[in-house]
Amino acid sequence: MRRISTRKKSTPERRRLPLLGAWTIARATGVGIAAGLVSLVLWPLFAAFQEPLRLPYAAALAVTAFCGLSILAITVWDLRNHRRGGRLRTVRTLDVILGLAMSLPGLLLVPDLLS
Repeated sequence: MRRISTRKKSTPERRRLPLLGAWTIARATGVGIAAGLVSLVLWPLFAAFQEPLRLPYAAALAVTAFCGLSILAITVWDLRNHRRGGRLRTVRTLDVILGLAMSLPGLLLVPDLLS
């Protein structure tokens, strides 16, 4: 008697954003939140001791901004290349909000900190 397989057939490998490779929204969110928390810890210390903490504070903000911009880039690429239902569009809207919330503070503050 022949066994019926319950395994799904292998699907072709998903296309990825070429520049970001294995960088995903989940990874960018995790790294961005960690860098944002480091920025929040450094903020009051930077207010008290500006010069020695200028570079670490700017680096934490820059990493947070990079993660936010990468979330936006991955979201735009996904919306452009995949037709999704209404439920996933809601999730992508939240990704856009999170990406903007992570990227704007760093983009606005880092140039002033480095000048």
